[in-house]
Amino acid sequence: MINVYLESKNSSTPEYVFVNTLLRVLNIPQKEYNIIPINGKDSLHLARNQFIQNTIEGGLNLIIFDADYPHNHGCYQKRKEDLLKKISDLGIEAELFLFPNNVDDGDFELLLEMIARRDLHRKFFDCFHDYEMCLGDTYVHPNRKGKMHTYITSMPLSNTKRNKIGSGEWLFTEEAYWNLNSPTLDSLKHFFQAHFTHQP
Repeated sequence: MINVYLESKNSSTPEYVFVNTLLRVLNIPQKEYNIIPINGKDSLHLARNQFIQNTIEGGLNLIIFDADYPHNHGCYQKRKEDLLKKISDLGIEAELFLFPNNVDDGDFELLLEMIARRDLHRKFFDCFHDYEMCLGDTYVHPNRKGKMHTYITSMPLSNTKRNKIGSGEWLFTEEAYWNLNSPTLDSLKHFFQAHFTHQP
């Protein structure tokens, strides 16, 4: 079994739903993996026994967290070094991938912004930029998570689809909103394919 550990709080988050969606798009059977939210990078130690047990049983552990930015005490290199040290200190085995692309600073929301269909929804992004400029320094600007939530909720959706957004169902398979064929996703796809291909 491959356990995929995410920073998200629970399964009702866009991050969880996105990873599950991408694994399905890659034709990886759901019986081959568990996605496990651990509610933040600082909670990694709480899953120590689970990591060890999965390794003993011949499974593989994947950690997919945000690289973050210098302004929130992260960045790709720092976060990678911190997590590799934590993995070593906990005595667990795991492979690591950091959003957005396992190279640059950023987070899951940056990845979403990069795969959003700007070609179809240029007006939304132009208007949102104007809104941010209009706020100036007087008001607090929405963070990227708020921006991407506004993006998907701004679409003309049926009530059924709209009601699912709060459960993390951001319609990732809808080509009108997201480009799952974007080169931006290549590094994450290759990460998954490499590890699932080598499973017995």
